Amino acid sequence: MILNILSFVLRARLENVMAAGVSLSLLILFLTTRLFHKFRLGMHDFIFILLPIGVLGLKTLLELLRAPESGSGEDPGLDRFLAQFFQPFLKIFRDWFPFLLLSACYFSLFTNLILRVNPHTADTALAKIDALILGNQASFLLEPWIHPWLTDFLSIVYFSFVLTLPGVALYFYLTKEEKAFRRLMMGYLTLILMGITSYLLVPAVGPERFLADRYTRDLQGQAISHGISYIMENARVGHDCFPSLHVGIPLLLSFYLYNYRRKAFVPALVYVALMCFSTLYLRSHYLVDVLAAFVYAPVAYRLNDFLLAHWPGEQASPARPPAGQVEGAAVAASPASETGKS
Repeated sequence: MILNILSFVLRARLENVMAAGVSLSLLILFLTTRLFHKFRLGMHDFIFILLPIGVLGLKTLLELLRAPESGSGEDPGLDRFLAQFFQPFLKIFRDWFPFLLLSACYFSLFTNLILRVNPHTADTALAKIDALILGNQASFLLEPWIHPWLTDFLSIVYFSFVLTLPGVALYFYLTKEEKAFRRLMMGYLTLILMGITSYLLVPAVGPERFLADRYTRDLQGQAISHGISYIMENARVGHDCFPSLHVGIPLLLSFYLYNYRRKAFVPALVYVALMCFSTLYLRSHYLVDVLAAFVYAPVAYRLNDFLLAHWPGEQASPARPPAGQVEGAAVAASPASETGKS
């Protein structure tokens, strides 16, 4: 029985195993800490995953409705008709569900599960590391730069994080580049799991709250930044600072754009730089959180390729990235990189 279960797990798609494993682990933590009744999906779940699924579902439905009727004149029967009708939706659900589940797991940390696991916050230590690096806090050094238009602009940059990765993933999915889609989204899952682990071990609220009484100037944003701040304040996990996934995920995304859409690589790096500046300017992260993202993202990128190349279930899958695709090999394997597709 155990061997059969193990064989089934090893033959499954890697993202399904990761999603199920993390969900089961968090379920056990929820039950043992009596927090299960507080579980809820966050706003990001619907934007980050359900929006692309909704777009894909609508597109598939329109294609089905516009498809020409069969010329054979033969009645396919109700069962066959329903199977053919729902098959595209089932594929979309299969491809995107693990990422929905993992996003839900991440935002389940709203319930302060982090502090149930580790009640000691690390803000003091993180602030001390920043002081050693800069001689001061990054957010203090940026106070002379505060201006309403800059606050609004950087707030938009910071909020755009919610749409960037699912938007690029949706693009690859719509262009039927399944290798690129799965590799990108698997890298995202790997980085998210590393982030969750780090938040459980190093919980921190960030400079905006920890250093609130030491700031001499308000960020002075206009209606745009006030609205975004309200959304983010009510949507963000409370102790998710180290590392900054606002920087880590766009940086990871830039690696895959280098592989599959080389012309988008430099704009992606500019976006990463703006995100680094916005996280510090808006007092959301310490400098050490941003620096940690430059370690976590490359590790997730390489670890993801290693897992995809060696997981038994991927060896039998025709859609898996070929072994040896680690690092820059995907450039040669991708038709887009050969044609210089932008």
